[in-house]
Order: sequence, then structure tokens, then C-alpha cells
Amino acid sequence: MKAVKIILAVMLAFAFIVNSVPSASAETDYYVKVLYEGVNFRSGPGVEYKLKGHSGGPLTLTYLGAQFDSVDILWYKIKDKSGFTGWVSSNYSRRYLKKSALPEIGEVEEYTSDGTAFSDVYEYIYGAAKEGNAIGVQVAAIRGSDGHIFDWTWGDSKYGIKKMGNATKIRAASISKTAIAICAVKMQEQGIIDLNKNIKNLWGTKLPKPVSMATLLTHTSTLRYLYIKPDKEGLLEQLIRKDGYTDDNPGSAASWYYNNFGSAVAAATLELAAGRTLEDYAQENLFGPLGLDMSFFSGNIQNQSRLATLYEEDHGVELTVSEAKYIVPDGDIGNNAGNYIGGLTGSARDIAKMYYMLANDGKFKGKQILAPESVELLEKKYFKATENGGTFRQCLAFRYGKDFYGTKGIYYHTGNAYGVIALASYDPLTKNVVVVMTTGASHARDENGVYKICSGITEQVYTNIEKF
Repeated sequence: MKAVKIILAVMLAFAFIVNSVPSASAETDYYVKVLYEGVNFRSGPGVEYKLKGHSGGPLTLTYLGAQFDSVDILWYKIKDKSGFTGWVSSNYSRRYLKKSALPEIGEVEEYTSDGTAFSDVYEYIYGAAKEGNAIGVQVAAIRGSDGHIFDWTWGDSKYGIKKMGNATKIRAASISKTAIAICAVKMQEQGIIDLNKNIKNLWGTKLPKPVSMATLLTHTSTLRYLYIKPDKEGLLEQLIRKDGYTDDNPGSAASWYYNNFGSAVAAATLELAAGRTLEDYAQENLFGPLGLDMSFFSGNIQNQSRLATLYEEDHGVELTVSEAKYIVPDGDIGNNAGNYIGGLTGSARDIAKMYYMLANDGKFKGKQILAPESVELLEKKYFKATENGGTFRQCLAFRYGKDFYGTKGIYYHTGNAYGVIALASYDPLTKNVVVVMTTGASHARDENGVYKICSGITEQVYTNIEKF
């Protein structure tokens, strides 16, 4: 499992199969700041290695490289001024880019757009990026009336090295869950699964509660928010534990709890049902038909030069391109669950095309990728839920916000992981789509519980999209 930093007080898990990552292109590019007193330094990348010492408090160290351990936590190899070397968990430390002697920022490859020049929107994006202290911002919109695509970018994909482009690939965090849901309804359309059927037969054992794909995707399975084990056997051990469930009834609004573990179980279950990795299934049934260079695993992106470096709100380095290249799927089904809940990697334009397909009843460029009935399943509003001070209708992974951001209502999902703050949405009435992805930006939220930097830009685009 790869966990976000402890200071966020939230645990997100992602299953990577790789164990090693090369060091940065230049040792002086990064330094590591240990955040706490009493942080362990070990002889190797993992808790099983010999303890070499402890930190006496926050301190700054030289970065020598990085490596994932057996449960996919990233460890940094460090050195202090005395020459002492060791390994420290990324749970208790963070890398930072050195900001001195920055080279000239290079040009990047761009997609052709229908337009980016609407000055009011760009000026707003520029102001929002500065106010939100972002390192990079990428915005894509598709106008429903004619299908025209518009892009805006600001800042860098790698600080001081490379500009953010509209072709840059960014890890989309929890927006990934909407791609899982799309695959789920597609599998039901194909007769592979039944969304409302107990998943016990797919796992080959009785479960303490009647968990279905629908309850997993609406966060009402009653599964607790557990540590995501990186293999099928480990997940099964968790699924059959009676104490792994709450006392609520599956499917009830009272049982709602946003749950990464439940979403990981949904992804693993889809793999078991399909008899193949969800990545392979999505490439054949979703990303491929849409013509997207998009993947649940950043190492599978065809054009690796487009990958962005990811930065946290304080501009610490969360994930470098060299590390992202090594995030690839395990070929054994059921062993990739954690990565699906946040690993979707693509551009804002890629995600916008996926959402535009939904806004058009499953059709994209004349091709029926998803049946209209399947889109209806995704858009079904189950109940009201409240999170971070905002209220919405819970759907299958998606949320529905009434009268949000200059619309009568949008289906949407946010993303927050590895420093990426994002919002993807579509208006089912106008068929307009807006996707905003940021790195290194403020996590401040608005009255709907959505990240301000994203919702403000989204409202500007929705409000002005017919003027472009």
C-alpha cells in the first residue's frame, strides 16, 4: 500500500507491483525533509530492515533514491552531512525540489484545440492558480452543442523544467472511481456481472454481509475503511472478517461512508468476474474505443514524456516521472485493487472525452461505447449524502450536485491524492463537460465541499462556454 503523508490524517492505498525506482536524474534536484521527531532510519527500504537510528526532530537530508517496499510504501534513501546513509518511509518525510538556479522552462507537445483564447476565462484561471499557489493547472472543456474542445493550461508539469501542456498526463486520483463504475455497468451490459447480486460467488465463499457491486460503488457496503492488502488472498481475508463490517444495513443511506477500501474491493471483484485485469478490460472497452492514451497505471502510458511530476500543497514532491514509469499492473487478477481507486492517469482532455461520452448517452464520435441504459444506471440518484460540509446525491461512484457552478445540475467527482486536486463533471442537460486538474494547489474547499480552485474555474467555464 502507498499511503499519503500522515499529516493529512487520511490513508489512501494503491497497489504497485514494482519494488525499485531509480534515483532522480541529478542528486541535487531534490532533498528530503523528515517531518517528525523519532522517525526511524533503516538499513533498507522496509520495516523488516535493521534499525539504524532515529530523528531527533525535523531535519533536512540529501536524497539518493527511492524504492517501494513489499506493501508498496515508498521509501527514500538519504544521507546526512556526516555521511550517514539510511532509508526513511515517505509516510514520515517528503521530498522537495530545490528552487535555486532554475533552467529555462522547455516547450511541450500540445494537442490541437478549438480554442483557448477566451480572455475572461484565462484571466480567471491565472488568478485562481496564483491564489491557490498551484504549480500547474490543466483545464479542458467540451461544448455540448457542437462538440468543440477547449483547453487552458498554466504553470509547469515539472517545476522550472517543463511547462504544463494540454497533452500532459496527470494522475487523476479518485476520479478513477468513475472509470471503475463505467467498467462495471459495461460488464453488466455484457452479462458478466449483476450490479445488485451478492459478490460472494465471485469470491468463492460466504461473506458476513450481502455485499453487491452497487453497494460498493455507492459506498454503502458496510465494509470498514481498512488497509488495502496488495493481493487477492489478502483482500479475501479482510472480506470474510466479521469485524471488518459496521452494524449498518448494506445499501441504506445510513451506511454511507466514503470508502477507498470498498472501491478497491469493487475493482478486484470486476477482475474476478471478467477473468482478466481491469486495466486490460478498460483498454478494450473504454479507453481504446475512445481513442485515449489513458491508463489506471502510469507506467502503461504510451508517451511517457508527457507524465507530470506531482507536488503536494506545500510543494513537496509526491511522485516523480521516473517513479511513475514503474507503476505497472500485476498480471494476476485480483492483485491490482488498490491502484484502481486513484491511479487513473491521463490529461484533462482525456477525462473530458470519457465524460462527454456519458453526457451523450454512451455515444462518442458516432460509436455507441456504452448503452443508454448503462448511462442511466450510472446516473441513478440513490440518496442524499453530506461530506466536507456539502450535500449531494450519491450515484454509482458519481455524485450529482443540483444547481452547481452555473448549471441546473452536474454529475461529478473530485480527486485528491499525491498533491493532485481535481474536479471532473458533466451537465446532462447541455451536455457540456468541464475537467480541472491541478498540482501543488491549496486544498481549501467551497460551500459544496469541493476544492475551491477547481470549482471556481469550473463555474467560469460553464458560465461562459457558449461565448467561446
